Amino acid sequence: MIPAQPPADSAAQGLSKAALPPFFAVSLRKLAILSVCMLGLYHLYWFYCHWRRIGAWSDASGFSPARRTLFFVFYCYPLFRRVRMLDARVNGRSRLHAAWLALGYVAANLLDLLPDPFGWLSLFSFVFLLHVQACANRLNEQLCAAPFDRNERLRGWNWAAVALGAVALVLGLAAAVSVMGR
Repeated sequence: MIPAQPPADSAAQGLSKAALPPFFAVSLRKLAILSVCMLGLYHLYWFYCHWRRIGAWSDASGFSPARRTLFFVFYCYPLFRRVRMLDARVNGRSRLHAAWLALGYVAANLLDLLPDPFGWLSLFSFVFLLHVQACANRLNEQLCAAPFDRNERLRGWNWAAVALGAVALVLGLAAAVSVMGR
């Protein structure tokens, strides 16, 4: 729900509700790269940033983005549904299938419990987030009157995470291949 009052932190900075995007902004390319290279850990940051932005827009007391991130398996559907509901309200209808995307995302993450090489398929769970993020990015464009950072470029810590993650990914895949070869 979009409240009439801007969040307290934005009021101190002189920002109105229309100056803040309703959802975390990140390009689909950056989301995919960081998801794979950080072995899915970027998803936790992604969930936290979305819940933090939703908390700012809703002015909810007792709202904990950290708790919702920690229990992302239970809160992914409520997040996806919020994006879908705002999309339907703004555009008359929504093509975002929140329930199916949440089910697919949770199922893809559970693949990590399978033995190698099948467990590696969980790396592709970000595909379900891409649909949600595309809708969120579209809503950010429609609802934010002021220019905002679209978070499209890899910067500083992103490159460090990509480098470290790529090394871990290559080493993990090499270990999986060597175990399968025995």
